[in-house]
Amino acid sequence: MTGRVEIVNIALARLGESPIQSLDEGTVPANMAKLLFDSARRSTLRDYNWSFALAAAPLARLAEKPVDFRCAYALPADCLRAVRLRGGRSFAVRGRELLTNECGTPVLEYVADVTDETKFDSKFAEALSYKLASELAMPVKGSSELMASYSNAYQAYVTQAAAESARETHVRLPENPYLDARY
Repeated sequence: MTGRVEIVNIALARLGESPIQSLDEGTVPANMAKLLFDSARRSTLRDYNWSFALAAAPLARLAEKPVDFRCAYALPADCLRAVRLRGGRSFAVRGRELLTNECGTPVLEYVADVTDETKFDSKFAEALSYKLASELAMPVKGSSELMASYSNAYQAYVTQAAAESARETHVRLPENPYLDARY
């Protein structure tokens, strides 16, 4: 899946609707999909640490000191959700600022706002189609049952993607000379 219209058409097919040719064709499904697509995309990105959307960047320190933390930093413009600060530092996000008591030059790992559909992982595109089906169910079909059904399917799909991703992650353990000597 690479295109916005293709993802929308999968969502519409789930609802039993005919495919659209363009988001600008003027039909109710096209108009609603055009209205809801970016919001659903950002929401789906925020709901999981999709590997294609993970980014890292050093943070720029803000001049104004927060009341309850030692330092404040501006979040990257494309940051949808902060994942972690390298070095294991604790932090809080308020608005578009990251607050922490450990000052310096922190590097933030975060979920970026990826808008280029050609970069979407196939699992993400599938999850997004479920999210869109849920969001389009009321305005296109007038069905709260379909909305709830596809919302549940979306949640299950994201949970499944997380489980699959966990099996693909390799965490390097610290070296242990005692174990290394045995093997």
